[in-house]
Amino acid sequence: MRDTLARVAPLPTSVLLTGESGTGKEVAARSLHTLSDRSAKPFVPVNCAAIPPDMIETELFGHVKGAFTGAENSREGLFTHAQGGTLFLDEIGEMPLATQSKLLRVIEDRRVRPVGAEREVPVDLRFVFATNADLQKDVERGRFRPDLFYRINVMQIHLPPLRDRGDDVQELADLFMHKLSQQLGMPPVNIDAPVRAGLARYPWPGNVRELRNLIERSLILARFPDDFRGGPVRPAEPAGGTLEEIERRHILSVLEETGGNRDEAARRLGISRKTIDRKFAVRNG
Repeated sequence: MRDTLARVAPLPTSVLLTGESGTGKEVAARSLHTLSDRSAKPFVPVNCAAIPPDMIETELFGHVKGAFTGAENSREGLFTHAQGGTLFLDEIGEMPLATQSKLLRVIEDRRVRPVGAEREVPVDLRFVFATNADLQKDVERGRFRPDLFYRINVMQIHLPPLRDRGDDVQELADLFMHKLSQQLGMPPVNIDAPVRAGLARYPWPGNVRELRNLIERSLILARFPDDFRGGPVRPAEPAGGTLEEIERRHILSVLEETGGNRDEAARRLGISRKTIDRKFAVRNG
């Protein structure tokens, strides 16, 4: 994966990063930017799921003064803010269909028209997209434009889940322990053999982000949880099952910790509220 990122980084080619939430898609996107000749220009990350549908067009394209009620001043959009650099559109599958058609024109023409403006503005930027969804299935369901899918799926790079990355979990745990202990000003917690065995057998439904959170929590408490010291990974629940079942239990566990607050659960999981709503709508529907 790293070799592929390094090979495509210097090129103007659009890249689609795929993989589960928490696998490091934004880290990969930043690597593409850093290794390119655009590294001195802005890297602008945009979470498409976090912007309300009625605001995403003005956020991306900007608007001119008087374009709509409340538009007292002109505002630069994120397309032009990323001028010369890289625009990272995360959770691209959550973009409304109407905006998808306008995004397709920007990709093809490299020109944007701010809301309410009469003239288009040229833009020079590199696009990197990311999704944790199956865009091909979204196309079949009518949730994603097929022409946009084929336009952005030029170079697809898949980021594997942490459970499939072998000893990476050990190396990442050491890295996070070193970095976070310095950031928090706390002494490192020893990652001894029983803990490492627990790290190795845990399925990591939250991937790298969950591992980082575990290390930070362990630093604050000055110890690792008991279930990472030789006991069952989830004492109250079976650790086996399909990925879908493991993911479901993990989301439900975080929802229980937050008292059912989906916004807070989404923040802790590193995903959008809309993603939680969609997953449970599919499962319950």
